[in-house]
Amino acid sequence: MNEVFLWRSSDKYAGYHGKTKEDDRKVAWNVLGVGDPLPPLSEWKTPLLTQYLGEKGKRRPRKIGDSPSVGAPTLISQKAADALRDIWERHAILYPVCLDDAPGVMYYMVIVKTVLDCLDESASRVAKDHKGRIRTIYDWVFKDGCLDDSDLFRLPYNEAIYYVSERFKARAIEAGLKGFVFKTHFWERNPFTS
Repeated sequence: MNEVFLWRSSDKYAGYHGKTKEDDRKVAWNVLGVGDPLPPLSEWKTPLLTQYLGEKGKRRPRKIGDSPSVGAPTLISQKAADALRDIWERHAILYPVCLDDAPGVMYYMVIVKTVLDCLDESASRVAKDHKGRIRTIYDWVFKDGCLDDSDLFRLPYNEAIYYVSERFKARAIEAGLKGFVFKTHFWERNPFTS
């Protein structure tokens, strides 16, 4: 694996939040003190999400891409779930969500289960909190041989920031998926957007 990308959702497409406070807590599972702990998939009750239109609701609705956001967790369309099925099966759990402006179309919240502790901290540029824990990774370098041909993974420092391989990126492009953003470093100004 030559290059590893940070995978995000595009701001050009719709972003979502919970229709109710309960729905919001379900999708904010990774925010301590805000969200509810993520239950096993067998106990998941599908939340209803609504497009975020700004604090005062004045933003115009946006097109729904294949990788909408709901805060830090990432959503994918059924098209993306089908196109990259083998990757999701190996590396993630897909929690179903409903979008109120796309009735009858399934979307999923991606929860990456492949965790690799492979960051080369001395070669990477990171910010740490007052306890010395990694808070943000601006530029990442991974230890040689550590990625193990993983196409999708997260680091132990953050449950909702996902890294992908060149193969993942190529497959998303080949499938014609819209709204996937691939960054080569955190503050990249013009990342590749599908």
